Amino acid sequence: MPESQTAPAADICLILEGTYPYVSGGVSTWVHQIINAYPEWKFAIFYIGGQRDPKAEYRYQIPANVTQIEEMYLFDSTAARGANAPLPANWSVFRTALRKLLVRLPDGSRNDLEMLVPLVKHIAKNESVSFDQFWHDRETWSVLHEVYTRYAAEDSFLHFFWACRYLVEPLWKLANSINRVPTARVYHTACTGYAGFLGAVLSRLNGTPLLLTEHGIYLKERIVDIYRSHWIPEFPPQRPQLAEPLGSLRLMWIGFFDVLGRLCYHSSVNIVSLFGKNARIQEHFGADAEKITIIPNGIATQSCDTLYEARLQRQKEHPESCVVGFLGRVVSIKDVKTLLRSARLVCDQLPQARFLIAGPTAEEPEYYQECLDLTQQLGLEQSVQFLGMRKRDEILPLMDVMVLTSISEGLPFVALESFATGVPIVSTDVGACRELIEGRSDEAPPLGAAGSITEIGNTDQIASALIKILTDRKLQTSMSEAGRRRARDHYHESHVLTSYRQLYQGLIDNPPRNTSRESKVGLIRPQPASA
Repeated sequence: MPESQTAPAADICLILEGTYPYVSGGVSTWVHQIINAYPEWKFAIFYIGGQRDPKAEYRYQIPANVTQIEEMYLFDSTAARGANAPLPANWSVFRTALRKLLVRLPDGSRNDLEMLVPLVKHIAKNESVSFDQFWHDRETWSVLHEVYTRYAAEDSFLHFFWACRYLVEPLWKLANSINRVPTARVYHTACTGYAGFLGAVLSRLNGTPLLLTEHGIYLKERIVDIYRSHWIPEFPPQRPQLAEPLGSLRLMWIGFFDVLGRLCYHSSVNIVSLFGKNARIQEHFGADAEKITIIPNGIATQSCDTLYEARLQRQKEHPESCVVGFLGRVVSIKDVKTLLRSARLVCDQLPQARFLIAGPTAEEPEYYQECLDLTQQLGLEQSVQFLGMRKRDEILPLMDVMVLTSISEGLPFVALESFATGVPIVSTDVGACRELIEGRSDEAPPLGAAGSITEIGNTDQIASALIKILTDRKLQTSMSEAGRRRARDHYHESHVLTSYRQLYQGLIDNPPRNTSRESKVGLIRPQPASA
């Protein structure tokens, strides 16, 4: 029976990369909030991970309206299969598309996005052909040699070869998994990248609307990773300069994620940004401004009222309290090391200050150990506590001020929860943190600052801001009230959930016509062996 005549497995299929339900954090909090808000709709989840961890457990109680969860892992090792078998004749089309892709990555011409859709369709329809069979084919080797000679001849061919393989193989695995993605009336992805690419291909193949909510700008974060990476082996320049241009392998990786992002932007019917600054970055990276809607994160602010009262009572009982809190993952992108160096400066002036660092530590165990070592090196063992996972209700009432030293953020839930609890925030100037703390330019009436903004990595600024708030209870109170009012008036979850209800309802009731040039072909399904 054609797919169009069968009922979809779900109303909304969320395509998620490295987040819910295995990883706690802002995106996962938002996913859980969205699913619970609409019990009348059936949700399915397609989770994309890096490598399968047999010990991994769900971090959330899965709501009853989630009818299906499927998983796939991009970098799981697979047994070599059919490496010496010849490819069918029809794979010449695929090699042509591969050449187009690889050529566009280093030279910057990345607008021919449609080349990727036939690649995925071709792989999905020829499941008997293995990646090793394709990768070891003589003609594939010719394509790699041609691109290497034209664009990367100064690099090691071995490094180039493996970089290309790590680029292409995940797309192959996504294509092989496309038949396991639950059918739905709407596909909704929380990022571009691999999840956005899969959502874009499904939308274009099936004429199903795609909705994108981008919390952080995926391409921007990958560019930062690629600039700082040690996993891209490139020989150092013979004549190092202060502003050395990127090598060809880094350009290839950036170009790869640029292509995936543009395909997702172009395929999405609606693009949700959490705040204006991110919307402008999305436009810069290829999103159509007319598709972008700004919907911030939101919380049920009233749920923090008892926490606020508990905090006031604690401060009344301990008027000299100097507690700085951090609530989040202990990972490099949160720059906990800068927090620790700032803590040393604070404690030099306020020896009674205490720093509570609460959050999971298992995601980057090496980084966590480096933080423990740095704590010891700085002599902060009596002033800094790593508490591991803690509920917000345990930690927020204990804080006099919250600190966020992140290198990158979207619109952090922890900031909204801190505001609703009356906790001022010192934050680096990332994501929506400036407009959260200082208010949007159109805020009426202006509510005042709910904390302080500092430069990324500037320990002196961070320490100075913390000391100023900790030693001025009147300032702390005014910031506390500004934060509470801003969270209540502008970031209440009722506004957010109403906006998403309207988006979902519109796409379910009136799906846009001609979503893709290949619409209404039906999902690709494996054919019986006898076909």
